[in-house]
Amino acid sequence: MLICIDDGSTNIKMAWREDGQIKTSVTPTSFKREWTMSFSEDDKMANYEIDGEKYSFDERSADAIRTTESFYQYSTVNALAIHHALHQSGIPPQPVDIVVTLPLSEYLTADNKRNKDKIEKKKRNVMRAVNLDEGESFTIRSVSVVSESIPAGFNLLSDMEEEQSLLIVDVGGTSTDNSHVQARFTGITKTHCLPDVGGALITDSICAKMAANKKLSTWQAQKVYLNHKNKAFMEKFFPDETLRSAVLEAIRISEKTLINRVAESVERFSGYSHVLCVGGPAPVVAPKVLEITGVPKERFHVDENPQLSLVLGMLAWKQGDTHE
Repeated sequence: MLICIDDGSTNIKMAWREDGQIKTSVTPTSFKREWTMSFSEDDKMANYEIDGEKYSFDERSADAIRTTESFYQYSTVNALAIHHALHQSGIPPQPVDIVVTLPLSEYLTADNKRNKDKIEKKKRNVMRAVNLDEGESFTIRSVSVVSESIPAGFNLLSDMEEEQSLLIVDVGGTSTDNSHVQARFTGITKTHCLPDVGGALITDSICAKMAANKKLSTWQAQKVYLNHKNKAFMEKFFPDETLRSAVLEAIRISEKTLINRVAESVERFSGYSHVLCVGGPAPVVAPKVLEITGVPKERFHVDENPQLSLVLGMLAWKQGDTHE
């Protein structure tokens, strides 16, 4: 079975074909050292062992290992997160072939060539055996690696006229990858990566504002952000009005910072005919990107579920037998 995996720093997105249909899943990356215990004998805990060390999935733990940095791509938590997502997908444990991603800054050299050393490093990390406690484990039979952002534009690029091109703005949890790609994948004109600009700017600001009161996990901070416009949720999560207002202000400021940083990066590009915004925070930056690029609205695209754009593009790309 071939499974395409966008193994981002905050969520693992998966896409595969099953009985002729495309299936997807999204699983958070939140792991702590040592196993977790349940008070119910019927609950199966997500406890794992890798290289003789014990880890568990725990989205609420304030001790969850930080993943919003480039080193995550080659880390133990990355291998754990991929296996955990496989177990959560509903796919029965079995040998699988997978496609994973690397940020453009890791996938390409300064000369826009594939960074073979980092690609092989990523493969070795993902191939490590991860054993599920009290359950059958997946075996990863083979790994191929693609760059982030570019596959997200597969369908658009395939239908473009020869003289057209696409600017892809991919805002992830940790980084922002921008790429100017020629129609029908005939070439890459330019790339630019912001390795420290992504949704973590927002979740980190929430955690920092809460630090003096309660230590939050990244998963909890994400939940706050996703629900920050829900008055009932915010009042329940933050009964203290002063703290609630401070958190909302932190979100407002960090969103503005994210928008400005992405905008500065987009201004480096020119000569494209179409624009695509993808990644979880894409809806936040899209209005500013549209303003800066000035393309007609019918040539500006933000997927309804931008979080899955990349992994669905990967699946379509790989099914076309495109080489790594």
